[in-house]
Amino acid sequence: MKIVFSIKALNHSGGTERVTAILSKELVERGHEVHVISFVGGDKEPFFEMDSRVTLHYLAPTKDRYPFPVRDIRRIVLMRKLYKQIAPDVILIVDAGRSFVNIPAAKGYKVITWEHFNVGVNWHLSHRLSRKIAAKFSDLIVTLTTPDAVAYKTQFGAKNTLCIYNPVTIDATEPSPMDKKTCVAIGRYAYQKNFIDLIRAWNLTQARKEGWTLRIIGAGEQKSMLEAEIAKLGLKASIELLPLQKDVVAQYKDASLYAMSSHFEGLPLVLIEAMAMGLPIVSYDCPTGPADVVLHEKTGLLVPHLQVEALAQALDKVMLNPDLRAQFHAESLKEVEKFSVKSIVDCWEKVFETL
Repeated sequence: MKIVFSIKALNHSGGTERVTAILSKELVERGHEVHVISFVGGDKEPFFEMDSRVTLHYLAPTKDRYPFPVRDIRRIVLMRKLYKQIAPDVILIVDAGRSFVNIPAAKGYKVITWEHFNVGVNWHLSHRLSRKIAAKFSDLIVTLTTPDAVAYKTQFGAKNTLCIYNPVTIDATEPSPMDKKTCVAIGRYAYQKNFIDLIRAWNLTQARKEGWTLRIIGAGEQKSMLEAEIAKLGLKASIELLPLQKDVVAQYKDASLYAMSSHFEGLPLVLIEAMAMGLPIVSYDCPTGPADVVLHEKTGLLVPHLQVEALAQALDKVMLNPDLRAQFHAESLKEVEKFSVKSIVDCWEKVFETL
């Protein structure tokens, strides 16, 4: 089968790019012909390693010099030419936010729109309208959570929706030994990740006074604000801010707890990765995703959204109880099987066969 992915930028470092790299590799391993079209990034290497058997196509360098709307018209024309050359059996649109380009370009082909964000989040003024276009003209909408699959039907009128989880995207053959008093959090220093709440919750914990440290790994526009809050609360001795790193496995192995304080998510890959490495998880029960990954009081703790004191109490409950950490560790390694690459790719192949 010929499968084409359409994505904004392979050189970006987010979850959509990581999962596209993993899924395309696994599909080509199973004998499919796989292409990836990236709107921009032709002058950069993909952030995540792409299988050499996957054919990459770029429409522009990192900075597309064409202004709107010429830029989007040009993209549609170029993609139409590529689709004519490739003759794909199915086109997999990564993210519904660019339906204005992707849907016209894919007219006449089988189309799956793969939604990576919860439907309550709009990244631009036309995002909601873009989702409506995707819902109307896609053969299938695939979401990362069941609530979003339902929302696509009730809010956008989609007739055909399905939830498929993202898979584990790291080598988790050697889980964390759970021997370090380290809590880790990974993500952009941005509003969505809400690390300011995590820092404030950390300030209320007892465990930090007993040798536990918090390591926040990321980059972004809020770095200065987070540094200022850490200094203000006198937490420099127990909180580290580290830059983004490709070897996240080493960071998980060096930790015994994962924490998330996001305002919102889609299906957070970091929680799936943390579970695969056996880390207990303490997370806000934000919309959406944490409740799909964390089994409350079995693999971790879900905390009422945006309640800083409750977050601090949950962190302490896990950090101060080694038996509870060991229990969560063991259960996480069992439960993560539903996120295995094999299970997820099996689901995708069944979808392709039924279109």
